[in-house]
Amino acid sequence: MLESLVINSIDSISVIYLWTCLTKNNNNLYKLFFSIISSSIILTVNEHFNLTFLISYIAIITLLVVIYKEGLKNTVLVFLLVLFVDIILQLMFSLIIGRFINAYTTQGMIVESLILIIIIIFSKTKFLRNKISFDNIENNILIYLISIFCVYVIVFKFICEYDSRIILNNTYMTIIIVGILFISQILIYLYLTKVIKEKEKLKLSSEYNNIIDEIVEEIKRRQHDFANYKNTIRGIVEVLDEKEIKQAITNYVKDEDTYDNNINELIYIENVVIKSIIYRSVCKAKKYHINFHYEIENYVLDDILNYQETSNLLSNLLNNAFDEVLKNECNEKNIDIKIFSEINKSHIVIKNQVVNSEDINLNKIFKKGYSTKSNDTRGYGLYNVQEIVNLHKGYIKIRVEDDEIIFDIYFDNI
Repeated sequence: MLESLVINSIDSISVIYLWTCLTKNNNNLYKLFFSIISSSIILTVNEHFNLTFLISYIAIITLLVVIYKEGLKNTVLVFLLVLFVDIILQLMFSLIIGRFINAYTTQGMIVESLILIIIIIFSKTKFLRNKISFDNIENNILIYLISIFCVYVIVFKFICEYDSRIILNNTYMTIIIVGILFISQILIYLYLTKVIKEKEKLKLSSEYNNIIDEIVEEIKRRQHDFANYKNTIRGIVEVLDEKEIKQAITNYVKDEDTYDNNINELIYIENVVIKSIIYRSVCKAKKYHINFHYEIENYVLDDILNYQETSNLLSNLLNNAFDEVLKNECNEKNIDIKIFSEINKSHIVIKNQVVNSEDINLNKIFKKGYSTKSNDTRGYGLYNVQEIVNLHKGYIKIRVEDDEIIFDIYFDNI
């Protein structure tokens, strides 16, 4: 039983550690240690009493859900994916080590140790940059993936319990079959996620098409009004003295200059979501007499955020900015937004005036539910912003200076 405990302990380290790396739950050593010890005991007791493997797997999955507060669907899928990888590595190393060592215990310890080393090395690479999550996949696809992974793992385990010689005597063919199944599922997953993202992109694009049409109509209207502006200016030149002409023309055009420039610059923004959000902000700024300024560099966020993430991030930040400057107590109603690349980093910088900087708690501003407003439905905008930024390994710098709050969100381009 001691030998089984040692082998199961090494196997549990590999499985649990890889699971925590894939789900980004590897930042708590106490939870990791407790999960490994518990899983080792569960597997060893299960083997000692000759119970079915399903009992031990259900117990381990339940343990992970309780300890890490991870969703059940995501826990099951990632756990089955890890088991699938573990099975492939066990087969490969058993085939190699078995040529030199026949002792079951020694062979098992060496195989599990090699798997653990491979997983530790893999965990330090950039392949695990983002969390693997199945939570946002449509239910029918999610059920399909869960079913397929369950079938592969359960069939393999049942074969091993029934007669392990079926696997051991056909190791080469088993490795090929399992490898093909694993690769095919990865390719299917990548294809399905790509299709879903494109579907979301098209849906979001269609939602913003009406706004784009508004922009086009606004520009057409401005072109139509140009003839009226020209005739008015000609009239001013004809009826006023030479000394009065400059001031009269200046007064005539100054009210429209800023708004015209803001609208005209929109046509140079390629990203449809950013263009639409900026247009809404320009219109809102004009309505409430707010000084809104933007500088947008193209293609800065396209390879980092999808349309939905871009919309959520910019909308939440700009909504907060407008809420603040629209307060009656706010004297300087200024909002600035810049999106640009600088030294291998992509930046989103938004700044606006604040009424009372002492009301802003920089340590709690991104906490779920935190808000300086009395409305209980508030307090999730900046939390959602932080979730998006963290998902893509970005950074948020926030500072308050001269009654102005500045958000600098940036992502590494390397």
